[in-house]
Amino acid sequence: MAARTRGQIVAQQLLDDITSGVFEQGSKLPPERELMTRYGVGRNSLREAVQSLVATGVLDVRAGAGTTVQKIDGSSAITQGFTAAMLQDAAVGELLELRVLLEVDAAARAAERAEEAELQEIRAALAAYQDAVRRDEDLYARDVAFHRSIAAAAHNRLYLSVVDTTAQLLERFMRAAHHTPTDVRAAAQEHALIAHHILLGDSESAAAAMRAHLASSNERRNRREGTAPPATDSFRARS
Repeated sequence: MAARTRGQIVAQQLLDDITSGVFEQGSKLPPERELMTRYGVGRNSLREAVQSLVATGVLDVRAGAGTTVQKIDGSSAITQGFTAAMLQDAAVGELLELRVLLEVDAAARAAERAEEAELQEIRAALAAYQDAVRRDEDLYARDVAFHRSIAAAAHNRLYLSVVDTTAQLLERFMRAAHHTPTDVRAAAQEHALIAHHILLGDSESAAAAMRAHLASSNERRNRREGTAPPATDSFRARS
């Protein structure tokens, strides 16, 4: 198990204080210095913790307004459960299984439900990703953005919440899955095929393309790390 950073530990403590009512929904968090004293950390670790909870929608930071604890609805409550798990930084295997369950279905639903504006977002996200590949630039934030555009087009807030909650861990996984230019090009082709089927409204083919992409990504990661594929067949492409 990978050791947690100090910021991750503080994020978990802060999340616990929020869910237990120490910091109530809709209230402002105390000043930064007071929080540093409460959790026994420096400014950088505290800011890392706050930003991780901002990224999942638990906190909201606005210039001149401080940091506010967000109202918790059903979607954000589930998101917080995932947040707690991801803060343990030992959930890569679970994340991969979750991606198969959610992203394959999200691709199918996006093909069925996406409106023209959302299809345009998928096109734009794919184009930005492919441009980064051509320019040999850092492309992993664009990779996450592509998957997020599909989750948004599925019209399911929980899918989107999971993608947003796990974005950092997902990006780290994507980096581990690519270790040659050939791997990057293969992933780009897989993305293009997923988008192609979604844009055509072919839900069955979109789901199959997403499943194959996730299987290939996992195989590339295993090859880089020198590990055997998972015992489960969840990541194997199915026709």
